Amino acid sequence: MLSTKLPFAAHALIETAAALSFIFSPDKQLPGCNVAAKLILRQYGGLLLSTNLICLAILIEPGFTGTTRLYAAALGTYHIWPCYRAYSRISHGIGVSGKEKSALGGPSLHLIVHLTCLAMFIWAATSPATS
Repeated sequence: MLSTKLPFAAHALIETAAALSFIFSPDKQLPGCNVAAKLILRQYGGLLLSTNLICLAILIEPGFTGTTRLYAAALGTYHIWPCYRAYSRISHGIGVSGKEKSALGGPSLHLIVHLTCLAMFIWAATSPATS
C-alpha cells in the first residue's frame, strides 16, 4: 500500500525547487517586480522552506498520528492556492505562450503538480492514524 507519508516527501521535493526560485530568482516569479516585491517573494520562499522542514520531521517520525493527519490537511489546503494561481494564469493567458519565460514549467504543469499534491494530502488526511 502507498505510504501515507508520500505526500510529505512529494511536497518537500516540489517546494524546494519553488522556494529556491522565489529566493534566488524572484523576477522569474513576478517579472518586473520592484525591490519591495522581491523581498516579499524571498520571504515567501523562506516560508516554503520551513514547510519542508515540517515535512522532513514527519518523514523521520515513526507512525502516522492524528497530529500528522492535521499537518496533511494543513499542507493540503496550502496547495489550493497554487492551483488557483495556475488556473488564473491559464484563464487569463499569463505565462502560457512561448514568448514569456515561465518559471519551473509554467502554469499548466503547476496546476497538474499542485492538484496531485492536494489529492495526496486529502488522501493522507483522511487515512486512519497508525502508531
